[in-house]
Amino acid sequence: MTIATIVSQAASHGIVPWVLLYIGPDVFLPLASALAAITGVALMFWQRLVGWLRAFWRIVFRVKPDSRPE
Repeated sequence: MTIATIVSQAASHGIVPWVLLYIGPDVFLPLASALAAITGVALMFWQRLVGWLRAFWRIVFRVKPDSRPE
């Protein structure tokens, strides 16, 4: 029995073949590498990004000297 026969028989009965559900290391490792690269770039620039967000927050929500209660 070949894999093509198993897949065709399973598809004809409406069953998802287990062969198509297998995720091996040859599929998982490139995805893990891409995730690690994205995480690495985010960590390299995290401090700068947080600094930009803090500066933006200060500019947008700045309290005017005239509006302070006395």
